[in-house]
Amino acid sequence: MLHETDALSWDDLRVLLAVLRDGSFTRAASRLGVEQSTISRRIAALEASLGRPLFTRDRRGPVPTNLAERLRAHAERVEREVHSLVDVAEKHERAVEGRVRLATTEALAVQVLIPTLLPALRAKHPKLYVDLVTSDDAADLSAREADVALRFFRPTRGELTAQKIATLEIAPIASKRYVARKKKPAELDWIIYEHPSRRTPEAALFERMIGATPVLRCNGYIACVEAVRAGLGVSMLATAVTRWDRSLRALSLDLGPLPSLDLWLVAPRSLRGVPRVDVLWDALLASASMFGQKPR
Repeated sequence: MLHETDALSWDDLRVLLAVLRDGSFTRAASRLGVEQSTISRRIAALEASLGRPLFTRDRRGPVPTNLAERLRAHAERVEREVHSLVDVAEKHERAVEGRVRLATTEALAVQVLIPTLLPALRAKHPKLYVDLVTSDDAADLSAREADVALRFFRPTRGELTAQKIATLEIAPIASKRYVARKKKPAELDWIIYEHPSRRTPEAALFERMIGATPVLRCNGYIACVEAVRAGLGVSMLATAVTRWDRSLRALSLDLGPLPSLDLWLVAPRSLRGVPRVDVLWDALLASASMFGQKPR
C-alpha cells in the first residue's frame, strides 16, 4: 500500500506510460533505451508500492488492469508538466546546439532531407545534432517521440502548432525505360503502395479508377518507388519524385481528377522558441519547395 510519505518517481511513471503505449515490455524497453528486464523490474516494484497489479500477463503481452488505465491520465499530466519544465529551461538557451528529433516518412528522409537539407544544416550549425525518426506512422509529439514532424495530415489534438508547407500532386509514375504500349490504364503493369493499417489516397484512387490486379504490392513507399525505377510498372506516386529522380516520368492517362497530399510541419507549441528546434523549423520552411508545390 502506498503511504502519503511515499512518492512515485517520474521514472516509474515514464515506464508505466511506455508499456501502456506500446503494449509490450520489449517495445517499451526499446522506446526507453533499456533492457526488458529493467522494465519488468520497475513495473513489479511499482505494483508492490501500490499494492495492486497494473498488468495481467498472457501470451499476447501485458494487459493493463483498470488501475493502470485510470493512472494513465494522471501520468500523462505529470509528463506534460515535466516537458513544460524542461521547455521553459531550454528557451533560455542562446546557442544552436544539442539534439533535435525529426519525425518523417522514410521516403522524405531518403529523397529530400538526407541529400539536400541536412548537409546544409550541418555545415551551418555543426553543434546541432539531428535524430531522424522514420516511419509511415505518425510519431506522438505529445509524448515527445519527436520534437518536430513532417506529416501528411493536420493535427487535431494536443498542444501542437502546425503549418502547411507544400502540396504534393499525385500522378501515375513510371520509369522512362518502361514502355506503356497498352493504352488503357487497366492494361498497364501496376505497382501499389498499401499502408499496413490505413487506406492511402493512392490506393483509393487505384481501386476507384483502375481496379486491375497489381503486378506488385508494397507496404513501404520506398520499395514502391524502387520497383518503378526498376521498370516493373506504373504506380500512383507524388509527381515530385520526377524532380528528385530524373529517370522517372509522369504518364498522361485518362483518370479524371487526381488527389493531392498536403504536407504539414508540426511541433509541440511549447518547443517553439527553443533555438535548436526553431533552426530546424525555419530550415524546413525555407526548403518547402523541395517537397512539392507551394501550399494552396
